[in-house]
Amino acid sequence: RRGGAMATAPVILVFVADLAKYKLSRMQEPGLKDPEIQKSYYNVAIGLIAGNVYLFAASQGLAAWFHNCNKTALADLLKLGNDQHVVYAQTVGHPA
Repeated sequence: RRGGAMATAPVILVFVADLAKYKLSRMQEPGLKDPEIQKSYYNVAIGLIAGNVYLFAASQGLAAWFHNCNKTALADLLKLGNDQHVVYAQTVGHPA
């Protein structure tokens, strides 16, 4: 069950890391199979995406909130696979 701002936000983005993509990657990046290096890759990617969401929201007069979330509940709700992990969420809507 969602509460607070998430309960009324018209858009909720859920950022999911699909670790299988790293296992199957053909990139020759050193250490790409290392979970800590994978974490740095998906955290940077998510941060870049979230930054673009903030910029778009601001340009449209909307508000955005990047936040932690109940990862287990969202993974269950979204029926994610074993290699797919909820990392963060971002809500977008009209300013309060």
